[in-house]
Amino acid sequence: MNSEPIVIPSRIDGKTFRDFAVFDILIRQKRWKSPAIFAGIMVFFAIVCFTQVGKAEQAGLLGGVLAGIGLLLPAVYFGNFFYSIKAQVKKLKLDTPKHVYTVTLMDTDDGITIVTPTGEGGTLRVRWDQLHMVYQAASCIYLFVSPRQAFLLPEGQANVEDNVLHSFLKNKLPAEKWSVLKK
Repeated sequence: MNSEPIVIPSRIDGKTFRDFAVFDILIRQKRWKSPAIFAGIMVFFAIVCFTQVGKAEQAGLLGGVLAGIGLLLPAVYFGNFFYSIKAQVKKLKLDTPKHVYTVTLMDTDDGITIVTPTGEGGTLRVRWDQLHMVYQAASCIYLFVSPRQAFLLPEGQANVEDNVLHSFLKNKLPAEKWSVLKK
């Protein structure tokens, strides 16, 4: 393997940030499940009520209320989620790509160094064996240094070709710490 470090000056835009947020919150953390289960339970009880129309007083009304609540609250949850992402993109001024940090990948045990462009955020060093997980998405690599902290490495920004970057990471990590997301 090349002993020269791979340097990625990560320029993040709104789409990259949105794609990551959807992946991290809804897919990786599986936060879609609770609203879906809630909706399923409420719709099930609504169906039970609808089967009692004509047999029980106001069964249709109760079924409609349960179905409405079961569908409306999850819709509000997801609407709030996507609105908060939009607000965060605006707050971070990611309408145009913004240089957020530079990630350096070394072929030594020293592993990974992350530095903010101004240096105000300090320098973070992570050894390869301390890396939590890496996900290869369609246009970005999500480098999780811990379960709660990730760095985005958008495609085409490294000082090497994307396939070289992917091969490098695959070789440095055990198979269980590398995951390719469906494209």
